[in-house]
Amino acid sequence: MRTSRPASLLVAAAFAVLFAPVARAQDPTQAGAAKSAATVEVSVGTAVADHAITGAAESFPKGTAKLYCLSKVTGAADSEVEHVWYKGDAEQGRVKLKVGGSPWRTYSTKTLGEGASGDWRCDVVQNGTVLQSVKFKVE
Repeated sequence: MRTSRPASLLVAAAFAVLFAPVARAQDPTQAGAAKSAATVEVSVGTAVADHAITGAAESFPKGTAKLYCLSKVTGAADSEVEHVWYKGDAEQGRVKLKVGGSPWRTYSTKTLGEGASGDWRCDVVQNGTVLQSVKFKVE
């Protein structure tokens, strides 16, 4: 039996058009795509209430017993950050904190005690990178 060559070419061309892969932009959520950097809002105060810092200030009086560092982390769900407390350039404490969603609020505390007067800061760190820092003074 004899087959017409133009008909078989027509069928092959139709398959090529119908089943050809379609080029499209990669979805940024696909594996291997670069994630956007986390952003952080950070503040220091004398307490945390209703997921917010209270008693926020740039300077705290001598005799303040404890300070709180509150971070609102966006874009880093299911990861960890650290709060690293410094007096001057000397590390005074390091706390690992879970980030369960986005945005996510988390906090740590620092008990001050005697000799706390001076310049302080609390860095929010993820994978060795400082995401945000807040500076304050204890009189």
